[in-house]
Amino acid sequence: MELFQAVLLILVGFGAGFVQRVSGFGLGIFAMMFLPHFLPSHTAAATISTLFSCVTSTYNAAKYRKSVDYKTALPMLCAALVSIPVAVYCSVKVSGEVFELLLGVVLILLSLWFLFFSKDLRINATAFGGALAGAVGGALNGLFSTGGPPVVLYLSSAMQSNLAYFATIQFYFGVTNLYSVATRAVNGIVTGEILLCAAVGVVGCMLGDVLGKAVFDRLNAQKLKYVIYAGMILSGILMII
Repeated sequence: MELFQAVLLILVGFGAGFVQRVSGFGLGIFAMMFLPHFLPSHTAAATISTLFSCVTSTYNAAKYRKSVDYKTALPMLCAALVSIPVAVYCSVKVSGEVFELLLGVVLILLSLWFLFFSKDLRINATAFGGALAGAVGGALNGLFSTGGPPVVLYLSSAMQSNLAYFATIQFYFGVTNLYSVATRAVNGIVTGEILLCAAVGVVGCMLGDVLGKAVFDRLNAQKLKYVIYAGMILSGILMII
């Protein structure tokens, strides 16, 4: 690994960890804005992003385990564990050019959804609603490592407190990303080089998590999200072009 690549991995990891700690999600979306541009393949980028999220989410889920609503998380997890392996298998079959095109479209659509529609749209807090959110989130996780939005949409309606929301979504991400990494390993995607890249980037993730926690109460999270959404649109356009 070259020094420049290591620095980029740490910087991307730092930003992704910071965003995740401030907003409760977005690590994969942030990471996938940048990783495909300097890593050798789209599958490597998605796998490293998943490993980032795996470490940070598992850490936060363990830390806030007493606030996790396991009953609400169960339907989401059951559905996601079915859709993730199917999506991972499909991602292996997609060429790099097609993947970048699809990812670009997904980034733009997600950013437009967050900007204009997320406040008005809700998924009913039922077992079916949870399963639907988990199935779609699992598919996006397996394909692009961007499985957060459907789960955020559901849990924002289902949870009664910010702490329960944060703890439950971290638990969901921790379990699904561990499963996603295992699925990718079975498909031969997880290599020694990918593990090394992920380990370097995780250093940045943990630093970003620490800083995010320190400034959480002082930062205007809504303005930060608008900056991220604008970056998603720009990154998506560049990938499509």
